[in-house]
Amino acid sequence: MHYHSFLKQLAIIRKLRITSLEFGIVKYLSISRKSSFVIRTFIILLAIAYCLSPVSAQHRYTPAKTRILVVLDASGSMLDVWQGRPRFEIAKELLVNVVDSIQRSNPSIEFGLRIYGHQSPKVEHNCEDSKLEVPFSKQNISKIKNVLNGVKPQGWTPIAYSLYESTRDFPDEPNSKNALILITDGIESCNGDPCAVAVQMQRKRIAMKPFIIGMGLEKDKVNYFDCVGTYYDASSKSSFKNVLNVVVSQALNTTTVQVNLLNQYGLPKETDVEMTFYDAYSGEERYNFVHTMDETGQPQKLFLDPVGKYKLVVHTTPEVVVDEIELTPGKNNIIGADAPQGTLKLSISNAYAFSKTQCIIRQSGDSKILYVQDFNTNNKYLIGKYDLEILTLPRVDYKSIEIEQSKETVISVPRSGTLMISSPREAVASIFIEKNNALEKVYQYYELKGREKLSLQPGKYTFIYRPNANRQSILTEERNFIIDSGKTTFLEF
Repeated sequence: MHYHSFLKQLAIIRKLRITSLEFGIVKYLSISRKSSFVIRTFIILLAIAYCLSPVSAQHRYTPAKTRILVVLDASGSMLDVWQGRPRFEIAKELLVNVVDSIQRSNPSIEFGLRIYGHQSPKVEHNCEDSKLEVPFSKQNISKIKNVLNGVKPQGWTPIAYSLYESTRDFPDEPNSKNALILITDGIESCNGDPCAVAVQMQRKRIAMKPFIIGMGLEKDKVNYFDCVGTYYDASSKSSFKNVLNVVVSQALNTTTVQVNLLNQYGLPKETDVEMTFYDAYSGEERYNFVHTMDETGQPQKLFLDPVGKYKLVVHTTPEVVVDEIELTPGKNNIIGADAPQGTLKLSISNAYAFSKTQCIIRQSGDSKILYVQDFNTNNKYLIGKYDLEILTLPRVDYKSIEIEQSKETVISVPRSGTLMISSPREAVASIFIEKNNALEKVYQYYELKGREKLSLQPGKYTFIYRPNANRQSILTEERNFIIDSGKTTFLEF
């Protein structure tokens, strides 16, 4: 897509923020049954050493590549004197020093350099004056230094165009960790829309939210970059150096997230709940975790790559959703989710551990089915009031059952009794229960014939029966019977 077509399509996109996750890879090694005892013992010892090591693979995921693209302003204003020297000279010197230091200490880091405003004089109004001068590679400080020494600031400030072009600079490798640092002394001068381009970068998960280092930028223009990325103000040479180090450190360091599932008292004590992170833009399922506490009793940290914006769904009952999650790169980010829970226990007295009886759970006053829980099981729910519909015959309703923090609420129903019916003739028949001095239909047979078996809750019932042979109402029979818990009652016609 051409840049100008892109601008038209993204004109309405403004001020969106983003984040993402880095995933760990766990490799499984299997040994055949015929392997020798020595080999299996060796593998077991390796596994034990792995598990006991201070930093295991699941806590130490390293992306396949780590790349940092520097987008440097070389417009005419970068020749202005700042702290006794031209801005560009200061930026060039400090940038070289920082990149050199990093590549010495961590040779695997790849840097790239894009420069804008350096190819055409200002009078030409060239708003596509932007070029990837140094492609990504390891140990390329010499090339970066040589290129910078040959650059003469002179042109305009096509920030949006440069950001757009930078999306093509990063190789298409899903596991790589990509960061972008924009160094500038001014704002867009080519009527571009940096906000829309930054959003597009994040939606495509090309690189983490850009870091912007402003060199002597006027205070009234600082907010201009709010929608683009994280802005750092460098008011002096020393502060520029410090900011550059901080930004590079954040781009290199691992980002973590600690999800605090808060109880009723605001304490992160809830755990053992599944969590799903979705891409906030596409709705794509990104990562699944089971919330776990670490050895200190704190929520275990998740290792992340801060690219993209997320929605977190905590799979409590009902679910808890946290939108607009945005992470600070290179930091431990804490996400709080109100998830106070209690337990509902459903039991049938004198019944086997397994029961086919189920209960429909709804939030009080809401007709939507929240969950269907089996009897003789426990299940956690967010604290609050719930309506229960127990699927026995007849059905049993409980209204406004309260689930309290960390407490167990027990609902018991008696064990059903059994009704055995024997009818040699075809008939229409129904079972009614006596309730509030009236009959309430519980079950209906449209074609009763032969032997039938039915489980009923204890109580007083009426059986109304009419043979199909002559189809006369006068032949209707009525039988009253009682169902006792765990016992069998026989009806013969």
